[in-house]
Amino acid sequence: MVFLPHWRRWLLAVLLFAFAALELPVVAGGFLAKPAPADVMIVLGSRVFGTEPGPMLRLRLEEAVRLYRQGLAPTIIVSGARGEDEAVAEAFAMRDYLVKQGIPGERIFTEDGSYNTYQNLANSQAMMAARGYRRAIIVSNASHIHRSLVLARDLGLEASAAPAPMPDGLYLKVRNYLREGAAMAALTLRR
Repeated sequence: MVFLPHWRRWLLAVLLFAFAALELPVVAGGFLAKPAPADVMIVLGSRVFGTEPGPMLRLRLEEAVRLYRQGLAPTIIVSGARGEDEAVAEAFAMRDYLVKQGIPGERIFTEDGSYNTYQNLANSQAMMAARGYRRAIIVSNASHIHRSLVLARDLGLEASAAPAPMPDGLYLKVRNYLREGAAMAALTLRR
């Protein structure tokens, strides 16, 4: 067995503790979050291929459809701009998908000016205020829920969350959870 010098063991222990401190809330957030009845759902954008939602976004939209049909929120804000390599804004692809699933177009509001989660929530919050909405359900994939709720709290947005499933495949799940842990570390350092 290889033994590390004393200081390296401490460094390794500190790094493992920091990793766990960042990742455990991310993982737990995706498992423990439960949506509460609200005025509106905010579906956060993700990759679009051509004009169609990518796999992560499709899972978010399917969760929004399920919650809408259960009556948890009577309206939906779809939020996301057009990325450099996308044919349409994520919000428009999301709206089209929801309409094809039978959700009335007048129940869907598009927010197509946001390029990150903070902007998604801030711009959606402004749309909510303009309509007199107070409570939201944030819909995103399980790995993204913790950071979304932290940012909502920072904005003063009253929100619960609905974790959509993660895509199939261990690699994608691990990659997304690690990405969110890194994003939480960056968010913590900026504070």
